[in-house]
Amino acid sequence: YGDFILELEVRQDVGPTNSGVQFRSLSNPQENNGRVHGYQFEIDPSPRAWTGGIYDEARRGWLYPGTLNPSARDPYQFGRWNLIRIAAIGTSLRTWVNGIPVAHVIDGLTPEGFIALQVHAIGKPEDAGRRISWRNIRIQTKDLTPAPADDIFIHNVIPNQVSAAEQAQGWHNLWDGKTTQGWRGARKDAFPTGGWKIENGELIVQESGGAESKNGGDIGTTDE
Repeated sequence: YGDFILELEVRQDVGPTNSGVQFRSLSNPQENNGRVHGYQFEIDPSPRAWTGGIYDEARRGWLYPGTLNPSARDPYQFGRWNLIRIAAIGTSLRTWVNGIPVAHVIDGLTPEGFIALQVHAIGKPEDAGRRISWRNIRIQTKDLTPAPADDIFIHNVIPNQVSAAEQAQGWHNLWDGKTTQGWRGARKDAFPTGGWKIENGELIVQESGGAESKNGGDIGTTDE
């Protein structure tokens, strides 16, 4: 599945158990012996309450921890059915719990993959009997209509890019990742002719050997 809107209900009983929903996920024998990797919708009934956060399983770790949207810690309720919604449309990955927006990530690393239901193993005999249940699992893959924009923080993982959703929130790039446009040398009218380079989308100051005269010096924006 590539672009989709996924909805399902989940309920946990008999003690909190960490779980999750893998989406756009992969399992390749040549990568970590086939261990599943990819995006995960976190189900976390612990006191930190990060349900709805997005974790990159067996790869980069947290892309959207609960600390980025602390106001969304309360919607998930242990011991009752909870409605989960995941919208993966292009590079936009968005999650909701019981109708409340929780996470929004912009990332293009994995455009498609499988969906999986995850539950952590029980390691202690006294924890036996913990249970997680799922129902009403459904997916839409055609005629997708993105949900209206909300005002939660957007974590864009793509370097030097501002998404349309971020632009709607008022963000724009100070550096385009390719040129020196918008920047100049300190106490200069133009960008330094030496001492700096642009490579692989990175703005890099070059080694000066300790002498300021050998590098380009400080730079700043042309606009205020």
